[in-house]
Parts: sequence; structure tokens; C-alpha cells
Amino acid sequence: MLERQRSGGRNDGCGERVIPRARSFSIILLAVLALLFVTDRASAAPSRGWSNKDALELAKQAIEAKKNGDAKTCVLRDQQSLALEDHPYVKLHLSACLLALGRYREALIPARDALAAALRSDDDELKVSAQKRVQEILPKLAHIKLKLPTKREGIKVTINGRPLKPSDLKDPRYTMDPGDYVVEAEREEKGESYLFRDKGTLEPGEDKTIEILLKKKNLPPGQQECLDTAETYEAKLKCIEEKQTKPNIRLGLDMSAYTDSTNVHVLTPGINFGVSSPTSGWNFGGSYILDIVTAASPDLVSQASRRFREERHVGTVNGGYKIGVATFGANAFIGREPDYLAQNVGVNASFELFDKLVTPSVAYGFSYDRIGMRNSPFANFERNLATHSPQVGITFVLSPTTLLVTGVSVGIERGENSKLYRFIPMFPVDISGRVPAGASYDLVNAVRLNVRPREVVPRTRDRVAFGARINHRLTPSSTIRIEERLYTDSWGIKASTTDGRYLVDLGERLRVWPHLRLHAQTGASFYQLAYGAVLDADGQPLIIPRYRSTDRELSPMVAGTVGGGARIALTSEKSETQLAIIVSGEVMYNRYFASLFIKSRTAIWGTVGLEAEF
Repeated sequence: MLERQRSGGRNDGCGERVIPRARSFSIILLAVLALLFVTDRASAAPSRGWSNKDALELAKQAIEAKKNGDAKTCVLRDQQSLALEDHPYVKLHLSACLLALGRYREALIPARDALAAALRSDDDELKVSAQKRVQEILPKLAHIKLKLPTKREGIKVTINGRPLKPSDLKDPRYTMDPGDYVVEAEREEKGESYLFRDKGTLEPGEDKTIEILLKKKNLPPGQQECLDTAETYEAKLKCIEEKQTKPNIRLGLDMSAYTDSTNVHVLTPGINFGVSSPTSGWNFGGSYILDIVTAASPDLVSQASRRFREERHVGTVNGGYKIGVATFGANAFIGREPDYLAQNVGVNASFELFDKLVTPSVAYGFSYDRIGMRNSPFANFERNLATHSPQVGITFVLSPTTLLVTGVSVGIERGENSKLYRFIPMFPVDISGRVPAGASYDLVNAVRLNVRPREVVPRTRDRVAFGARINHRLTPSSTIRIEERLYTDSWGIKASTTDGRYLVDLGERLRVWPHLRLHAQTGASFYQLAYGAVLDADGQPLIIPRYRSTDRELSPMVAGTVGGGARIALTSEKSETQLAIIVSGEVMYNRYFASLFIKSRTAIWGTVGLEAEF
């Protein structure tokens, strides 16, 4: 009896205890609730810390793939999961899958990321596992150290087909996966190829030093004997490195011709040269051209002036010197016409920064022009024009195939900008507004006043231009170059110029390029199609505009250029002397919206040249 009371139940006569019905229901209810709680906790545990269900599902698939020995699918699913959600445990699992594939170098990155996440979140479990994984990977990694020649300019190095950047060559030690490797290097110099190739197998944890010796394909017997007896890398370099004291010389000859629909014709022979030292870092060059001009333009005809013929001589010299990452240069220019002497000097500097990925540059030029009258010494009549031209720019190497050049140029002009031989027709005030664009000589002469003052434009002009050019190599044999220039000045002209070229190599010796250029501008603030004037009773000018010009290049206009060119190599790239012919031609069309005598001008320009480098 006491036993039954303590047990809180009764015996049914068969020796089994029976729980009272009310208490039985309570216990069952508690058991069900406990079971539901445990089941809910169990199902929620895998999703703890996740916000993306798809990422969680992919992570589970990666776990299953690794259990089944499918490491490639494991890597794929983990990477897909990480693309949806950045989870440190998935990174740790990804490192295990990569490790199973023998991709130790790749496995180290997510393992380190997981360790960094554990330190940030103070997750002891993840911290221990990630640290253990990193310590497991590090001893398996192999390393290659490259020994490079002192002269590294122009060297291209690849490891297992992957090209190294110039910055990689500063501290040439590379972490590798164990296994086969191929190291290749090459340099082109004056048409000659210098090559190096080494292949082998890296063991886990191995450190290997590779001495890069760039050699010609067929070494002279003396150099080969020197290499066979040399004991150190430095001694081997002395055997094969030729001291290049001979400078590179470039020479060019060309002939250009121009003609347009306004009866202006120009023939321009020219010569240019350049000399540079590949070892000393200096360069020097120059050019000379002769412009032979004949013209019977609408402006001349309108003034009953005869066709003229004159010559213009232009000479330039330039030079530079490189000191470390800095290059300094200077240039000079002189142009002589019967009534005009142009003189210019300039200096420039550029700096190669961040392994030549960024190159800022600055430049300054000063020109002083002496303007006279034809067939008269400057002492009898002279005007002057002084121009200051500062420039700044930056060149960016955006990628191995993309180059961006940006810059700002300023022109500060003070002095005589007027054309001394240009006389401006004046019209009655009530007629000037009705003169049509492109009015003929007869119409202009019929309605104009008997007054033609000399052209006068402002004696100050400030110019600003913003430019950018991008060169992008589309394929190993094609490059596109696009340039944009935005311009404004104190005369009120605003302009945009877009220029594009597409260069294509059609074989080893032929390069061609189509060319397209578009230009649009507003007119100068003082420019008018027809100027009105008031005369006194004697026919003398009483009121005339202060500034006046019929220069079409100051009017609102658009211009387009279509053309192209080709470079034809006459010798192989490996020849010591490089010869090539360059031909190009263009058709230019200008449309003027507010000019006398003509509305448009069409011009053709072409050139053919021969260049040699040795």
C-alpha cells in the first residue's frame, strides 16, 4: 500500500503501474513540446548566421560533393555560394576543397580570409580551424626566385604562360603550387630577339632560384665558351651582355601636297631625323620643311588681288635626357616667310611613377612672332605677337592593353593677331543684316560701301583646351585610338574635336589605319557675316565696328575629315636596318554658316614618306 502511494499510481493486478489519466496527459503534452523544441533547434542549427537560403543550399551541396570525393564540384558550389553571401565558414570549406585538388596557393587565400573573420568576430571555433588550415598549407607551397639582368628595360617574363607586370620584377620571388613550371623571357632590341626558357618540377615546400640569361638564338663561339667556364651569374651576364654604345639613328624623308576648292595649293617636302642612346638616356632630333604656297582664294579675288606664290621655311630641334624616373627635354622652332618670322622655345619634363603606370608631365613654351609687310624690312613696319603656352598632363597605364593620356593646355596671346593684308567690306547699316551667307563677289561689290578698313581683332586672346586620348589594343593585331578635345577662348569660341583611328596589322610588314575626325565650333563674339558702317557727308567712315574680320575660321562652322594611311615595311623586323614606306591621304570638308563668298571648302591632302632606322 505504501509502495503504491509513493509511486503515485495503482497496480492493475499484473504487476504494472498505471499513471493517473490527468497526469498522463500533462506528461505527454510536455514530451511533445520538448520534441518539437528539439526538432526546431536541430533544423535551425545549419542555417544559423545565414541570410540567403540559396547560398546555404549551395554550401550544403559543396559539403556533400566533398564527402563523395568530388573536389571540383565542391569548389564550384562553394564559389557560387560565396557569390551570393560572404560566409567565413564557406571560405574555410573552399580552402579544403582547393587543397584536395593540389591548388595550395589558391587555398591559402580563403583560409586567411576565414582566419581574419574569426579574429574580427572572436569566433574561437573558427579561429582554431582556420589557423590549423593555414599552418597546413604554408609548408606545401613552393617558391621561385628570379635573378634578372641589370638591364631590365623591355624584358617580358612569363611564368606558366602568365605575363608578369613591371612591378612584379622589382622583387621577383613568386609563390607557386608544386608541380611543373615553365619560365620564359624575351627582349627585342634593334630587330634582334634575345630569349630565355627554363622548365622543371617544383616539390612541395621547395625554394628554387632561376637565373635569367637572355641570349641570341645562335651565340658566337667565344660567348658560349665564356658561359661554359663562368661560375657566377654575374660572370655569365658579362659573357652575353653586349655593351651597346652605338646610338639608334632614325631618318625620314617625306613629300606632302594640299589642294582645296578655294584655289590654295601647297607642296611640302620635308626631312626629319633622331638620334638616341639606349644606355645613356639621351636623345636629339630635328626637322626641316619647305612650304611652297600658291593661292587665289576668294578673299584675294574679292579685292582684285593677283594670285601669289611664296615660300615658308620651318626648322625644329629637340633634345632630352633621362635621369632615373625623370625625363627632361627642350625644343626650339623657327619659321620664316617673306613678311613673318615665328620663333619658339620650350621645355618639358615627365616622371614615371608607380612602376611607370602613372606618368605626369609639364611643359612650357614661349613664342615671339615678328610681323611685317611684304618686300619691306621689319625696321620699316613691324608688329609683334607673344604667346605663353603652359601645359600639364598625366598618362595612365590602365591595363597591359589600355593607355589613357589626359592634359590641359593654355595659350596666352598678347600682340598683333590681325591679318595685315585682309580688308573688310562695309555695308550700310540697313543692308548688313540682309546679306546672305556665301554672297558672291558681284553681290558684295554691288551693295557694299566704298570703304574697306583693315582687319582688326582684339590684341589679347586667352585659350584653354582640355584633351584626352585612349589607346586600346583590341587584339594582338589591332588597336583603336580615340581622342577628344574641348576648347574655349576669350573671344567666345567654344569647340569640340573628336578624332579616331583604327590601326590593323595585316601581316608582318603591313599596317593600315582608317581615320575619322569631326570638329564643331561657335563663332567669335565679335564676328559678323556683314559689318554695318555709317559714313559722313564726304563719304568718310564716321562709325565702324571696332573689331572686324572675314576670317572664316572665326565663324560658326563644322568640319569633317575622312582618310587613312598605311605603313609598308621593306625589311624584316630582325634586320639591323629597318626601312619602311608610309603613305596617307585625307579628304576634308568645312561648312561655314556665316561667311562671305563661299559656304564650304573641300580639301585633299596626301603624303608619302620613307623612314629608316639603324
